[in-house]
Amino acid sequence: MKAPIPDITRDLFDLSGYCCIVTGASAGIGLTIAESLAHRGADLVLVGRNAQHLDAAALKVRAIGHRVATVAVDVADDAAPQRIVDTALKLSGRIDVLVNNAGFMTFADPFDVNDETWDEIFSVNVRAPMRITRAVLPVMVKAARGSIINIGSSWSTRASVFNQDGGGVDYCSSKAALHALTRSTAQDVAPFNIRVNTVAPGAVDTPMHADHRALLFEFEKYIPLGRIQVAQDLAGVVIFLASDASGYITGQALHVNGGMLMVD
Repeated sequence: MKAPIPDITRDLFDLSGYCCIVTGASAGIGLTIAESLAHRGADLVLVGRNAQHLDAAALKVRAIGHRVATVAVDVADDAAPQRIVDTALKLSGRIDVLVNNAGFMTFADPFDVNDETWDEIFSVNVRAPMRITRAVLPVMVKAARGSIINIGSSWSTRASVFNQDGGGVDYCSSKAALHALTRSTAQDVAPFNIRVNTVAPGAVDTPMHADHRALLFEFEKYIPLGRIQVAQDLAGVVIFLASDASGYITGQALHVNGGMLMVD
């Protein structure tokens, strides 16, 4: 199947009628992405572990004026992928976009990282995106279209988290694996007009960094665009990758980090 040629006579960023799944959607980057997609016309399936926080997020997204469903589940749970797919199909009867955003960070180094922490971070940051992707693919293949967006990290190419005093061997490794998963999956699903890309943020001021926020802002002086990143900086890139405007882009990692990492 050949990729369709974009119709430039219409709004290529319009997501009206789309059904988009966003994991880790109760706060931070995930919630901002969900709100952004809703503003472009999409229905949303919000996935998160905390039902109360998820309900609060759903109220914000629903107020934009489109349908919203929630799935309160740990993405690493075996039952999560099918629950997410079933909820999306019940809501809209289709799945157009999957945003694999759920993840977490640690600062372990090779001297003290333990097997349990290593396995946990890989189960959330790599295995869960793979399993949820696998679950949505039959729906996208049948529709002969779809966009899968993995939220990776610019730290996947760095020696350590914040690249200062070391640490983060498990986190950096998991995000590098996620980028590899993106490329490999993109190759295999391209014949079905399904695109897979990574958005790789840098140092983003979100609740995930609440307990080390001072360290986060110490890194600001290394950012060429002059300020710490916020979740809104990712919104336009995700809309672009979700929409027909990026219909000829797949297998890529788009680094959105204010210039702290400049790659070809």
